Amino acid sequence: MNKDYQSKTKKYMLNEEQKKDLIDALNNKFGEKELHCPMCGNNQFTISDGYIVNLMQEDLKNFKIDKGIPSISIICNNCGFISQHALGTLGLLPVQEQPKEGGSNGKE
Repeated sequence: MNKDYQSKTKKYMLNEEQKKDLIDALNNKFGEKELHCPMCGNNQFTISDGYIVNLMQEDLKNFKIDKGIPSISIICNNCGFISQHALGTLGLLPVQEQPKEGGSNGKE
């Protein structure tokens, strides 16, 4: 793999601190329960190196890419089964600022 490609793609990969935050969030949801792959029963997983977005569609005739569910993938180390987990439910999406009461909403 050439260096230019590596330097361009590396900025999109998750670092170890981000992966630790994901693992902590998942562990908070699962508690002490040992996880097993629903397909093969394996208990060893890898977190994908980047976030994914599942696109939501209002109909099947006019596909748009404006609405989606930011997620992370967990991959079984044995069979490759992929489970997806919504970042919002895990509490990992940035909180958007709400307009202050009585403040401008951007409309004049």
